[in-house]
Amino acid sequence: MRCDLLTRALARTYSRIVMQRPPGRRSPPVLFTRSSNEWVNKVNQRHKEFSELTLSSEQKDNLDRWAETEFIYATLELDGIKASRDLIARIISSASTDESSLVIVNLFNAVRAVERVARADGRAAQLTPDLLIQLHEGAGDANGFRKSAGNTSRLIKPVPAEHLCAAIESACLWFTAESFAELNPIEQASIVYFRLIEIQPFEQATERTALVAASLFTLRSGLPLIIIRPELDQAFRAALDEGAQMNTRPMVELIAEAIEQTLTEMIKKEG
Repeated sequence: MRCDLLTRALARTYSRIVMQRPPGRRSPPVLFTRSSNEWVNKVNQRHKEFSELTLSSEQKDNLDRWAETEFIYATLELDGIKASRDLIARIISSASTDESSLVIVNLFNAVRAVERVARADGRAAQLTPDLLIQLHEGAGDANGFRKSAGNTSRLIKPVPAEHLCAAIESACLWFTAESFAELNPIEQASIVYFRLIEIQPFEQATERTALVAASLFTLRSGLPLIIIRPELDQAFRAALDEGAQMNTRPMVELIAEAIEQTLTEMIKKEG
């Protein structure tokens, strides 16, 4: 399901209204306007150390494959899907498509899609409704945007299906706003993740797709994919609950910790 021209026009109007008013329960989460927290310095220091490494093309490729493997492993673990790192590495290197490995291949395709956009457009890379659908299809669901009422058992009631296109258009427009661009990339990624979870664009695999989509905002700034390792699972669930109460800080700090861990491991591998 694609959004028609009328829906796009309505979304632009709605987006301007949303960005001008204080966030409420159905509005985007509260934002941080200045990044003065300790986590900023930690991530910046690790990023600087990584950026100063002299890496060959082969080393860069190896780090990319390692990060993709870790992302797929960790993201599937969050969804309760067990797959070893060795299996994932073998599958993504051979592009196997047998039924038992399809979920891995699909998620890998989504990761590669967001990496291509980040490489091609750099800091100008944007999340669009069409890209969101492409990432979701890559993550394993070709049914397009949600047509049902969605999961109504959560703390935040999903956007009704008839308003879904406008809500997604509005969110994507908001992610290009000047006020949004002023945020730290990790804050941007956190807000994108929360907004997609709140909207609930898809019938299934929304969480996987949201994590891939949020990674666009770290990748386009030269940071790695958002890898939420199994040991962070409990803190991640607690941060999700806080986000439902409009408190994004725990998720921002958790994603910052995850990014710092990934950069530290990459430095150790090739430093």
